[in-house]
Amino acid sequence: MSKYNVDLDYAIPLIDISKEELNEIIAEADRIISDSEKSPEELAIAYLKKAQCLYKIEQSDILAFENLPSPLNGFNISVFVDEKQIQPEIKRLLEKALELSPEMPEALMRLGIIYGDNTTDKDKIDTAIELLTRAIQLKPDYAAAFNNRAAVIRKSNGEDNINKAITDLSEAIRIRPFDATYYFNRAQDYSELATQMQKKAIEDLSSAINCSSDAFKKRLSIFLKRGEKYMELKEYGKAADDFSESLNLEAGDVDTLLRRAKAYYLAGEKDKAKADIEEYLKRKRKLAYDAGREEIFKHIGVMPEDI
Repeated sequence: MSKYNVDLDYAIPLIDISKEELNEIIAEADRIISDSEKSPEELAIAYLKKAQCLYKIEQSDILAFENLPSPLNGFNISVFVDEKQIQPEIKRLLEKALELSPEMPEALMRLGIIYGDNTTDKDKIDTAIELLTRAIQLKPDYAAAFNNRAAVIRKSNGEDNINKAITDLSEAIRIRPFDATYYFNRAQDYSELATQMQKKAIEDLSSAINCSSDAFKKRLSIFLKRGEKYMELKEYGKAADDFSESLNLEAGDVDTLLRRAKAYYLAGEKDKAKADIEEYLKRKRKLAYDAGREEIFKHIGVMPEDI
């Protein structure tokens, strides 16, 4: 069992914390790091907290980029996040924490995520799994480590690895049964398996919906994904209901109107299907009109109605 049961909730995805608060934690960590009288354990925790905060800031910048309105979301992510600078610094801080205190599962897990992130390199994947496994051995109730090991395992193709990922996620759910992320991730893995597993995917998506906030549902489009599963199972009425919920959360997603139109049509509700198609065409015309106005402004520096 880990002796480092420090409060690191600010680093968990979707936890609401401002950059100002994160920078305050970083400043406090820097003060501890510069204090020659601090113990190795205190220094290790300071290095870890700083790494966690930098990771959180990086992820919040990426999320801000993803949510930018058109045409700004066509800009390169490097405008907002210099990943080539941030990732090595996070890695350095974690390695320093582990140098001072090798049995720190939180640092092992975060380092494992870095090795396993955005890579198909077998050596890096193996290193990531080894680090995450060590974290679990030190802290057997570490649900996040099981979740992240599952994410790395599924990078290796094959049904056997998907089943291993499902086993890890099932353990994460056993430890933290009210965490929507783990249900959502397991649903994605069930979706990769045979048709008869799609009902299990729907069950997990339903659990994720019951456990999550509207922000989580919107960010991961959970209703949309469950609606698509219902379509695969030919449960068109339920699919249409989920597409409606998705539209309530993401009113600007015009393509979901077509998904719902198809569900209505296959459910025999042709009037509703026709209404969705008409609304889709209306919104598409407006989007095209707005895009045209932006193009005019880009070229001549003034909106057409101001000429």
